[in-house]
Amino acid sequence: MLKLKNYTVDEIFSDVTLTFEAGKTYVIMGSNGVGKSTLIHSLMGKPGLPEVSGSAVFLGSDINTLETDQRARLGMFVGFQAPTSIPGLSNFQFIKQATGIKVTEIKDNLTKFKDIAGTLGLPNDWDKRNLNTDASGGEKKKNELIQMLMMDTKLAMLDEPDSGLDVDGIKALTSELKAWRTEHNTLIVVTHYDKLITGLEPDAVIVLQKDGALVGDQSLADKIFNDGFEGV
Repeated sequence: MLKLKNYTVDEIFSDVTLTFEAGKTYVIMGSNGVGKSTLIHSLMGKPGLPEVSGSAVFLGSDINTLETDQRARLGMFVGFQAPTSIPGLSNFQFIKQATGIKVTEIKDNLTKFKDIAGTLGLPNDWDKRNLNTDASGGEKKKNELIQMLMMDTKLAMLDEPDSGLDVDGIKALTSELKAWRTEHNTLIVVTHYDKLITGLEPDAVIVLQKDGALVGDQSLADKIFNDGFEGV
């Protein structure tokens, strides 16, 4: 689904060569400052980053040549560490604008929105609340999960989705992510939270380094929890 070859973001990391296959879950780990967030934001085409070089191909398209909105239309999605609030734009109105929901489709989509929000323990009027305004960190993370589930997401890249969530929130998050990830889509999660990693049962654990990446399985994450990054 997504293939990186010698993917480099100047002064952050270099020569990352990885393949993310459809139907699989990947966890990305790495020491502070190594560029984990930069990796997924650069793949989404975030403006203002250092120069990107190397190859990045998503579903056959060279995404390095595409604008952020074009990448999103291909099915790419990023969940942020600190989602932005937008006063005056309701949570459901955001979904309507982002997905192009037609008038005849509003009822069914609103029902779906409310069902997901309810599963995540959000208030009944969450659809009417302003986007991420006066919301806790955990509520913002849950809001992004709703967005991911409501959009035609094929590749979800989530940056520390566990941040701000309590134990019940982590359980709900894990359950929704595992239900969403099918043979047709791919999940990439940046996290160091052991319970989330264990719950997701990732197909691969990737340790991002300044000059490439180390790929392993769940045992690689366990080793890091026991010995730290210097032990790998």
